[in-house]
Amino acid sequence: MKKGVRIIIGQIRLLPVLLLCAALLFGVKLGGIWDGVGGITAGIQQAKAEAPATDEAQAKAPVQSTPDAAAAGAGAMNDISSMNESEVALLQKLSERRQQLDAQAKKLETRESLLGAAEKRLDERINRLKEIEASIDALIERFDKQEEGRIAKLVQVYESMKPKSAAAIFDQLDIDILLAVAKRMDEAKMAEVLSKMTPEAAKRLTVEMANQKKLPDTAS
Repeated sequence: MKKGVRIIIGQIRLLPVLLLCAALLFGVKLGGIWDGVGGITAGIQQAKAEAPATDEAQAKAPVQSTPDAAAAGAGAMNDISSMNESEVALLQKLSERRQQLDAQAKKLETRESLLGAAEKRLDERINRLKEIEASIDALIERFDKQEEGRIAKLVQVYESMKPKSAAAIFDQLDIDILLAVAKRMDEAKMAEVLSKMTPEAAKRLTVEMANQKKLPDTAS
């Protein structure tokens, strides 16, 4: 019995000590919490003081446009969904007009190509005609030389003949050949032949020779 009473008395004596320790521990924790609350409050007040200055600095800072921002703005301007009906209709008309201009440009290119090909063919034909003309001129020149040689031989033959015999032949010759030979013969010998020709043939030859002599004067 006495032993149980001692234990109870001992517990009663330890109780105030435990209560004191608990109070001290609670006070320490309460002080730490209070200090933490005070620190948070001071931080909030400091942030509020710095916030207006930061907002003002940001408001005064110039806005810099970057290439990405410009591209985004251009994309927004080109976005059909942001256009009204009139703008969309105008854009469609401009697109149709551009297609028409492209088609006309293609037609012009085709025409220019065709004209170029036609011009090239025309130049080739002109060059061919020039070659043919040159060939013809060369043939005529060669023929004229041959004809001149043939007439020169005839002149020699008729000049070596007696005037009466030559006159008999001259009465029957074609006027063109007669003129070609008569113009190249010696004047004295031609006069003798002319005197032996028939009056009609002599008259015709005389008139033709006189007309040919007047042609250069008439042309000038």
